[in-house]
Amino acid sequence: MCGRFALTGSLNWLFRLLFLEPPPVFADRYNIAPTQPVFAFLYDIDRNRLRYDFLSWGLVPPFIKDPGEISTLINARAETLREKPAFKNAFRYRRCILPASGFYEWKRAGAAAEPFYFSVAATAGQLCLAGIWEIWHGEAGEQMNSCAIITVPANRTVQKVHHRMPAIIAPDQITAWLNPEAAQNDLAKLLRPASDDLLACTRVSSFVNSTRNEGPECVRPEMPQGPFQPDLFSE
Repeated sequence: MCGRFALTGSLNWLFRLLFLEPPPVFADRYNIAPTQPVFAFLYDIDRNRLRYDFLSWGLVPPFIKDPGEISTLINARAETLREKPAFKNAFRYRRCILPASGFYEWKRAGAAAEPFYFSVAATAGQLCLAGIWEIWHGEAGEQMNSCAIITVPANRTVQKVHHRMPAIIAPDQITAWLNPEAAQNDLAKLLRPASDDLLACTRVSSFVNSTRNEGPECVRPEMPQGPFQPDLFSE
């Protein structure tokens, strides 16, 4: 699964790629957690244009009467997107990109869970995580726009920590992913594990474990030698 991620640095390259004007203020976030607002690029069918928005992380299907009735749907498995009632319409009509500078996973070590941070290996750039989003309307007229991150089987870099990872869309495939007229079979082909050399894995401090904690300390390496090599883990 993907249950926490970070978004830091400039996104100007992505705004330019999508021909959008960036917001005047954009704050770094190092410990984004479920139920919090997350920044997303999406194609709005109702407005017939590409735009960005803040969505609540935890998808609420439109057929739910009370969002409190269901568990938070923060992830959606790529393999069952077209089958699950909660996800299939969103996959067909409402896909999004969630930019992230990296994501966290935890590895069980006895009674404890060790946090690891996965980020772009070659640069300090951002990843484009594939997501789906939905619009929920309440009986009193309230509205909630929410999303889930799509996951795929982990690549070799991630699988030593967790068996799933976010689906990562390459920059040159973003418009194809957001295209409202795209065929579902073509979209499904974009949802695959990232190449093994795309991500670097770093053991970070348990400071990130609490969703109340924020700041650069969340991604600071736990050990002085820096990037942790997953293939050194014992099986």
